[in-house]
Amino acid sequence: MKRVLVVEPHPQVMAALADLVTEEPGCELAGAVATVCEAISLVSEVSPDVVLVDTDTPHWPYWPSHQLGKALTELLPMAVLVFISTATEPYTECPEASTTTPPISILKTAVPEFLRSLTA
Repeated sequence: MKRVLVVEPHPQVMAALADLVTEEPGCELAGAVATVCEAISLVSEVSPDVVLVDTDTPHWPYWPSHQLGKALTELLPMAVLVFISTATEPYTECPEASTTTPPISILKTAVPEFLRSLTA
């Protein structure tokens, strides 16, 4: 069972992502929060295997991807960090992230397929 933490500032999108995780066999929702700060304070408690992070969040400028990747991978060195975006070409640079589990960047529309790939 893969434990997934969702970080999404828009309540309706957060609920939809949480539903996708809950409905996917082999996945368990570890939590759903609106901000990166909430996620960082929660990760040690819920120990997710996967962290889905919306890169379009208004709080994103305060956490450039390299700092976010470093903070989360220091707390969860074996978790998969997945940046999700509505952009046509999601931002992929994350130079300070753990080399054990390099981050992945996907479009939000690809989340269902990504979740299926976790348990395939």
